[in-house]
Amino acid sequence: ALPIWMIHMFDMSAGLQITGWPAHDSSISSILFGHDETSIFTLGSDGKIFEWSLHKQGQVLWSTDCSRFCSLDVSKHRLHEMALDATGKKLLLTSDLVRSPIYQVGGFKNGLKTLPHSAAITTVDWHPTLPIYLTGSA
Repeated sequence: ALPIWMIHMFDMSAGLQITGWPAHDSSISSILFGHDETSIFTLGSDGKIFEWSLHKQGQVLWSTDCSRFCSLDVSKHRLHEMALDATGKKLLLTSDLVRSPIYQVGGFKNGLKTLPHSAAITTVDWHPTLPIYLTGSA
């Protein structure tokens, strides 16, 4: 049987695991809380992004495949990062290409792309309140 990679949530003050559920068929490269503090986004090393809810644990609310931006070559050992904008509607992702995707969370339309760098985009972040993002490259 193939391994199932888990999400685990811990209470730091009690030193205990609060909850957990199976999340991906590949290792989890990045995980972050959504803007509402009850949604969780995960990025698997297979290039699949999932949105989860603490209210519906184990049920995928939204997903997309970003494998064309993320190398599936595990020999590179480069983990990818995600960043969510202040509204929780746009998800920015690092990329093996010179542009990074910006996905519309919950939407099915094609997302945007960042302006190009001269190399792969290795880190990303959003401003906490403004529609401004940062990207860094290799």
